Order: sequence, then C-alpha cells, then structure tokens
Amino acid sequence: MTDGERLRTGIALSLFAHFLLFVGPWHMQEKPLHVEATISLDMESPAAMGKSRQGFGVSSPSEAAQEEARLADMKRRAYLRYLQDVDDAIHARRFIQGGEDLIGVAVCSFMIGADNRFSEPVLTSSSGDSRLDVAALAAVRAASGVVKRPRIIGDEKIPVTLQVKYQYGLR
Repeated sequence: MTDGERLRTGIALSLFAHFLLFVGPWHMQEKPLHVEATISLDMESPAAMGKSRQGFGVSSPSEAAQEEARLADMKRRAYLRYLQDVDDAIHARRFIQGGEDLIGVAVCSFMIGADNRFSEPVLTSSSGDSRLDVAALAAVRAASGVVKRPRIIGDEKIPVTLQVKYQYGLR
C-alpha cells in the first residue's frame, strides 16, 4: 500500500467515524427526568427540641479573635515593610567603596538586634568577584542601625539573608 492509499484510507475511516457519531443510536433527544424524593424529619433531634447541644450553623469569630487577627496582620505588614526598608538601605549604600563597574550578586547574612544594628554580617554566597563581595559586606555594615524598627514587631533578633545586587552602577 502506498502513502497516498494509506492517506485516503485514513481520511475515509475518519469521515465514517464522524458520521457514526452524529447519526448513531446514541444521538437521541433528551427527555425530562422526573424524580420523587421524600424528606423525613426526626423530631427528636437536638435542633428541633431546643436542647443545649447545637446543630449545624454559621457563626462569625468573636470580637477578641477578630482583634487578634487584625493585630497579627498589622504586625506581619510592619515586619515585611521593615525588611524592605532594610533592603533599600543596604542597596542605597552599595557603592560606598566604589565599584561602579561591578556586576553580580553577593548573598550576605546577618542578625538585626533590638537596637537596629546588624551583628555577625557574613558572606553566605560569593559573587565570584572579591571586590564585589567586599563592597557588599561594606554596604551591610554601613546600613547597620539606619532603619528604625517599628515597635509592633518587638525587639527580638531578626535573622536576615539578603542578595546584594550590582549592575554596573545602576541604582
């Protein structure tokens, strides 16, 4: 059988299969479905008798729970805003030691204390360029204590791991 004969046979079989889909016995009009249902109520259930046990229902959280959730949300937002401000302060000081010609990313880790100072800054992942690594650590040290911590997030130490990015002097 040649390629042309196989193609014609395939087309003919496809047309026949489609014909059967549209004309076959399974293509019938739908008849409305009639269903009868009986619902019986148990009059001795706690909901019907008014006993102390509660049935199903919808309830909203208490005022105290709503306030607790609102405060937790405010704390989370303040925490994230604070970390973004710390990131911005470090990136604003990237070029203190020069390095306008640097390109790459150095990852630094440090702890933020209650006094807003950064302790134990270390290079977690090198950029591959020692000048960039030194400049990144200098930027972290220079930003230490600059950003004031919101009172709502407390005074416990905050561990931070941050990518300090350099792109040929772009700020």
